[in-house]
Amino acid sequence: MQIPNIEPGLIEEALSKLFPKEWVSEVAAETGFVKRERKISPVVFLWALVLGFGVGVQRTLGDLRRSYMEQAGHSVVPSAFYDRFTPELVEFLKRCVEKAIGHLVVEPGQVMSERLKDILDIAVIDSSLVRLHDQLAKKWPGPRTNHSPAAAKVNMLVSVFGATRSQVQIVEGTRGESKLLSIGSWVKDRILLFDLGYFSFKHFGKIMNEKGYFVSRLKSNSNPLILRSLIQHRGRTIAVEGKRLLDIKGSLRREIIDFEVLVSNSQSSNMDLVKRTALQLRVVGILNEETKDYHFYITNLPAERFPAEDIATLYRARWTIELLFKELKSYYHLESISSGKDCIVEALLYTALLTLIVSRRILGLLREQFPEHAHRMKPLRWARVFTVIADDILRNVLIYQGIHPKGYNLLLGIFVAEAIDPNVLRKENFRALITSFAKGY
Repeated sequence: MQIPNIEPGLIEEALSKLFPKEWVSEVAAETGFVKRERKISPVVFLWALVLGFGVGVQRTLGDLRRSYMEQAGHSVVPSAFYDRFTPELVEFLKRCVEKAIGHLVVEPGQVMSERLKDILDIAVIDSSLVRLHDQLAKKWPGPRTNHSPAAAKVNMLVSVFGATRSQVQIVEGTRGESKLLSIGSWVKDRILLFDLGYFSFKHFGKIMNEKGYFVSRLKSNSNPLILRSLIQHRGRTIAVEGKRLLDIKGSLRREIIDFEVLVSNSQSSNMDLVKRTALQLRVVGILNEETKDYHFYITNLPAERFPAEDIATLYRARWTIELLFKELKSYYHLESISSGKDCIVEALLYTALLTLIVSRRILGLLREQFPEHAHRMKPLRWARVFTVIADDILRNVLIYQGIHPKGYNLLLGIFVAEAIDPNVLRKENFRALITSFAKGY
C-alpha cells in the first residue's frame, strides 16, 4: 500500500485549535491551577499529561515529570510537581473536557444513509464503572461493597455522526443511570439509543413530547397491551389484539414480530384508565435461531419508515459506545488508576477522557483527508497506532505552538541531574554508621 501523504501541520493546527495556547493559560489562571507560569507551564503540562500519561508512555508521575521537563526545557523538583495534583488541577482538566467534548464523535467523518435523511443524528447513551482504590470508598462508593467498595461511574452521551454535542459525567458508582439522562429540546429529530439502565416510561414520554425518537431493549418483566400487529403474516396466526405480551409470548413462532402497543406504569385493571395514562409505542421482536428466544425492542419510530429489521440494526449501533469504553480502558488506562489519593484519581479520569477526545479528533481529520480509506480506519486499530506515535505528536504540537526546549546541552544537564539519586548520600551515611557500630563490637 502506498504511504499516504499527510498535509504538513494538519494535526498540529487542529490540536492547537482544540486547546489554544492562550485559552489554556487563561483557564489555568482562572481555576487557580497555575498562579505563576515561570514555575509550571500549563500548556506543556496539559499536553504532556494527555499525550504522555494518557497513552501510557509515562507510567508513573515521576516519568510524567521528566516528560514535562523534556518538553518545557527547565527542571522542576519532584515536590513542586506532585503538589500540582490538586482540586484546582481537577477543575482545570474538567474545563478542558467541557470545551473539547463536542469533538468526540463515535463515527467521525462518516455520513448517514439516505434512509435517515430526516434524522439529524443518532445519540448513544451508556455508562461504565471504574474500580478505584478501596481507600476512596467514602467519596466514591461502589455498587457492591464486597467487590467494588470504591468506584466511579463514567456516563457518556455520544454523537454518532457529529450533529449532537456529546456529554460526559463522572459520578459515584452507586448513582443510577436513569437519573443521569436529561431530556430536553436537544432530542428533536434525533434517535436516542440506550440500554435497560435508562429504561423509563417517563423518559419515553419526554422524548416524544420533544419530538425525538428512541430505541431501547424491552425489560423482561414489561407486559405491554397489544393493540394490533403491524405485520400481516401468512398462514395460521394467533389473535394478539387486546392481549398482554407476556401472556402470548410462549405461543409466538414468527421470526419477526412487530406490535403496536400501549405501555403504562399504571397497574389498574381499568383499561380506560390505562389508555388515558399510557404511551402508544411499538414492540419489535427478533427471534434468536439458536436460543429460540426473542430479543424485544421498544421504540416510537414509525413502522412505515423503519421496518422491524431496521430497529434491531439501529440498536446494534449502541455497541459503538461499548467499543469507546473499551478504547478508554484498554488504551488510555481508565482502569489503571491505582492511587488512593482523591485528586490524582479525578485528574487521571479526566486525562483519559481528554486523550480519547484528542485521538478521535485526529482520526476524524485522517478520515476527511483520505475518504477512500475512511471505512477501513477503525477506532480501535487507530488507538493502537496513536499510542505509539503520541510522543511524536506531543513534541510537534509544542513546536507548532512555539514552545520547545532552548537547547540540547541544557536538556542533557537536566537529565544528568535526574540520574543522580538524591537519597544515595543518606544511604551511604547510614551504611557507614552501621559499619562503625559493628566495629565497636
